[in-house]
Amino acid sequence: MKPIIYFILVVASMFSTAMCANAQNRFDKADKCSRFQLKSRYYISNNNVFFNGVLISGASASSFRILGDCYSKDSWNVYFCAHKVTGASPSSFQLIGDEYAKDSWNVYFCGDKIAGASPSSFQLIGDGYAKDSWNIFFCGDKIAGASPSSFQLIGDGYAKDSWNVYFCGDKIAGASPSSFQLIGDGYAKDSWNVYFCGKKIPNASPSSFRIIN
Repeated sequence: MKPIIYFILVVASMFSTAMCANAQNRFDKADKCSRFQLKSRYYISNNNVFFNGVLISGASASSFRILGDCYSKDSWNVYFCAHKVTGASPSSFQLIGDEYAKDSWNVYFCGDKIAGASPSSFQLIGDGYAKDSWNIFFCGDKIAGASPSSFQLIGDGYAKDSWNVYFCGDKIAGASPSSFQLIGDGYAKDSWNVYFCGKKIPNASPSSFRIIN
């Protein structure tokens, strides 16, 4: 009988927000977002507006509104945290979720414009993934070659389309979308391999693999 290979669960809560260390650089621009600053506070003093103690330059105290996900607006501008979102239209600006937002002309992630994204067809998928009629995005970055029509969220940062499997927006080389399954806590498998954080685990057996709690 082949020996059963046990792998110890290293970080039980690593994926509680579907964000993993391997993709931390993709989230650097989100460090100022509400998901990292759960105690973010706006306040007004002497007709000035502040975010976490930082002056929002030029913001109108009388028309200022908090939208959520660290976005806000007044009659003339849209802001992300304490910074103006260049070119954004306050009258048509709306939240999508997960730090995505849009106006009539553009889509934004954490206040940055997403080049080429279509506001009319843009949809949130979840876990940082989103799509429009032509492309898939992860944290505002386009995933080259991903198919919007067949794209599915798996969980824990994993997703797939008809041809590939992805982890936090990065293609997992050789992974089989038809047999790919989430195990949990960052682990997943297909018919031939086991993966952790999107990386193949050498010599791991998909049929016998299990997590020890």
